[in-house]
Amino acid sequence: MRDPPEAPGIWPGLLVEWRQQEDGWHGRVAYTLPGSYGPVLVEAWLPADQLKSD
Repeated sequence: MRDPPEAPGIWPGLLVEWRQQEDGWHGRVAYTLPGSYGPVLVEAWLPADQLKSD
């Protein structure tokens, strides 16, 4: 995924669900970010244009 709100850049994540909204498709993604005491699990809905599979 690209540029989640907390951490700009490209991050690996797991796509859990899709939903269509008025402004287009969004994916619910689970991913980890570095935290003060180790990795933090984050779950967020992101617009489809921020998601990319490699």
